[in-house]
Order: sequence, then C-alpha cells, then structure tokens
Amino acid sequence: MPRAAILAFDGCYASSLGGFADILQVANSHLRRQQGASAALFEWRFVSLRGEPIAASNGLQLQTHKIGAREHYDLVFIPSLHYAGHRKFDLLLKAQPATCAWLTSQWSRGAWLAANCTGTFILAQTGLLDDRIATTTWWLERQFRTRFPRVELQMQPVLTEVDRLLCAGASASYLLQAIRVVERFCGPPIASQCAKSMLIDVSQTTQTPYLPLLADIAHTDAVVHRAQHWLQRNMSGSVRMSELAAELAVSERTLIRRFNAVLDQSPLTYLQHLRIEAARALLEASDQGVEQIALQVGYNDGSSFSRLFRARMGLSPGAYRSRYQSRWRRNQRTLRRLRARRAKVARLFGQTLRAPSGAARICG
Repeated sequence: MPRAAILAFDGCYASSLGGFADILQVANSHLRRQQGASAALFEWRFVSLRGEPIAASNGLQLQTHKIGAREHYDLVFIPSLHYAGHRKFDLLLKAQPATCAWLTSQWSRGAWLAANCTGTFILAQTGLLDDRIATTTWWLERQFRTRFPRVELQMQPVLTEVDRLLCAGASASYLLQAIRVVERFCGPPIASQCAKSMLIDVSQTTQTPYLPLLADIAHTDAVVHRAQHWLQRNMSGSVRMSELAAELAVSERTLIRRFNAVLDQSPLTYLQHLRIEAARALLEASDQGVEQIALQVGYNDGSSFSRLFRARMGLSPGAYRSRYQSRWRRNQRTLRRLRARRAKVARLFGQTLRAPSGAARICG
C-alpha cells in the first residue's frame, strides 16, 4: 500500500497539488477493478511544515497535516509554486531549510521524491540533485543553472528520473509525472489505463518544441544591441558575419567574443535561432509551403532548412505544423481543399455543383 505525502505551500498551484492526487485516485479505481479487495491502493495526505491551512495561488484553502520526523512515506510530491518575482521566490526558498531536511530524510529511508515545475528548486536545494540529471520549467532555466551549478540540468526531456528523484518541466507536466509514478508503483498496464481514461498524451516526452530559442536577456552592450537589430532586419537575406562586423566597425573576432559574453551564443547561432523562430510563427499561423517559408526566413535550400529545423525543434516542419497549428487554421485549409475539389468536379462535368446544406461551415 504506497503512502504518498503531497507537500503543500502557500502560493502553490492548486491544479498541480490536487491534480496529482486525482490521478492517484483514478489509479486506485483501476486497481480495484482489476485486483479486487487484495489491491494495494495508494494512500495520500496533504502535508505542510506546520500542519496549518494553506492558501493556493488561486485562493483555494486546504487543510494540511503536520509533517512528522518519524513518519515515513513511499512517495513525496512537491507541486509547482506561483512565481511572484525573483525576490519573493528567493525568500520562499530561503525559508525551506526544515522542509529540505525532511525531504532528505524521507529519501534516505527509501522514498521517491517527485518535484514539478518550480518545485524542482526546492528539491535541488536539498542537494540531492547535485551531480545528477534534472529538468525544470524552461522559463527559469538560467536562474536554476545559476543557483544550482552542480545539477546536470537537461531542458529537452519533460521528465527526468534518477535514483528515485523524479523532476518534471512546466506546471502541466505533473500529468505525465503522475502517470510515471503510477507506472513505477503499479506497473505499465495500470499506468496506461490511467492515461487513456484521462486523455493524457504520454507520447509527449520532450519540451523542445515549446522552448523559445531566443531568450529575453537584458544587457547593456551597445554593440550587441546594434548587431541584434541588424540581424533582425536582415535575416531573410544572405547574411555574412564580415558584413555585420563592418557595419558595426568592429572585427569579427570582437563581435563573436562580445556575443558569447552577453548572450552565451555566437552571432551565427543567434541568426539561426531568429530564423527558426520566424519559421515557427509562419508554420503555426499560415498555410505557406515549407519551401516558401524557408525562402522567407533566409534559406534558399528547403532541405537544409528542414534538417536545421528538425535538429533545433525535434520535429520536422510538417510535423510541427500538424501539432501546433490552430484548429481554426487547419479547418480553413480543409475547407479550401473541399471547395477546390468541388470546383474541379464541376469543371469536369460542365455544371455547377451545390454543396449539401451546412457543408461550407465545417469550421463553425
């Protein structure tokens, strides 16, 4: 009978906190149906350092149990916390030494520790992730790397798992994380049934398609600012670093050095990211062909563009469009194809064919 503690904090996300328990409850339903009275069901309780009611970030109040030094759990879940700015988040983390000591004690006694989104910062603060792989929410990557340099941070996977330490990316990834927990404690068949009954897409194993290639980094280097603006204006054409350096009246070597110092990437990498970001926007919002989009963002060779896009995003341009283009846009494209097909049939038979009533409103 696996015992789980769901660690609650003021300002945590109610969806992460309660949603994790909901999936354990669904797992119990499948276990009862398959194994009957002998099923080893999950038990869980919401716990906090003082055992007082907590207020989630959306105002939901939740009663909690006080964590006890002698109480042992098989699993502890750390939910995502609302990020209210660097200073407030820093204060919250500094207030967790007792929590971190309790987490370390639970892990030392055999418990699994699962941390979601910003909750990974609390897990990392225990020191248990030092020299181990982990992931976190993509938009706090730089803060995580700065604060925890010994953690082997990997931003591509949605989940990382090592030595009973399970980390997940941005907040909604708690769904996949909970399914993984069910799999580890109950086996793949029960986990699969939970995922199917709750419509959780377990094939989503990478964060890469969601990660912005261009980080919004504030800096004061005037040369790099000018270079960024020049590249943004000229990215659709043939760009040479020698031409950019001449425009800025610096050497190529100086340009590369200053880019690396400020943005942690070369001017060429920055240009490639600009082009891929522009291509992502066009794939999501337009019906232009891949070759057209490649030309529009500065690539004369569609094959080279497709290879670079796949290397950066983990998906081909066509697969990216299929997954992320809006439903309305896809329906509009289908409607145009139906109209073109109807017009072709009409020309073949020399008459105007009328569509059935309502057929032209497939996207309504």
